[in-house]
Amino acid sequence: MDDRQPEGKKKIRWGRFLLWICVTAVTVAAVWILLQLVPKEDENVDVLLDTPVELETEPMTEAETETGCVVPEPPIDEQLLTINDYSRPGEPIDALEYIVIHYLANPKTTAQQNHDYFESLKDLQNTSMSANFIVGIDGEIIECVPVGEIAYASNSMNHLSVSIENCHLDETGRFTQDTYNSCVHLTAYLAAKYGIDREHIIRHYDVTGKECPLYYVEHEDKWEEFRDDVMDYIEECKKAAGQD
Repeated sequence: MDDRQPEGKKKIRWGRFLLWICVTAVTVAAVWILLQLVPKEDENVDVLLDTPVELETEPMTEAETETGCVVPEPPIDEQLLTINDYSRPGEPIDALEYIVIHYLANPKTTAQQNHDYFESLKDLQNTSMSANFIVGIDGEIIECVPVGEIAYASNSMNHLSVSIENCHLDETGRFTQDTYNSCVHLTAYLAAKYGIDREHIIRHYDVTGKECPLYYVEHEDKWEEFRDDVMDYIEECKKAAGQD
């Protein structure tokens, strides 16, 4: 008896066998790929360690960025003078220990006019004069020289102080109420920000004996009242901030 299969049947069996091999190979490959996509436990740890953590933070308030300063900064118009030898030398002070109060001795002139005069000294070159701030008749404040830089205002105290010039209406040198209020608020802000106490808020007079600011030299009680008002305003701000 002849046991040989017909040629056609052999081809069919070989074809099924090859198909089975292909299906098996594809299945094994698919399972292997899936296993590679599933991270192992220790790989999860590595991924977490390597992923930067982004924390949501609230922006710092002005008081927080200024080392606990609770007194609000009054509106200030920054018009910095050009660096020059006659009004803004561009040199740092040695330390900030005093706030020096002045008057301009030039009645009815505005803060802007006095700022522009300080600026013109680089061209005039006939005197040296300036201030860190000028407070105007209507209470406007112009910053001429940055705090921390020397201004030509307080003679031997230039390298240890910040200076505030004040406009006035007449020869008495008395400040308008708007000028007074802005000077109190600016002085309080600077005192709170830089840790300057009441006794280090002084007049030009206390440095050189010059009668400046005139009204507050001739009326000692009004000068003491000014310093009291500065300190009272600081305390009010502390209470409002819940720090009292």
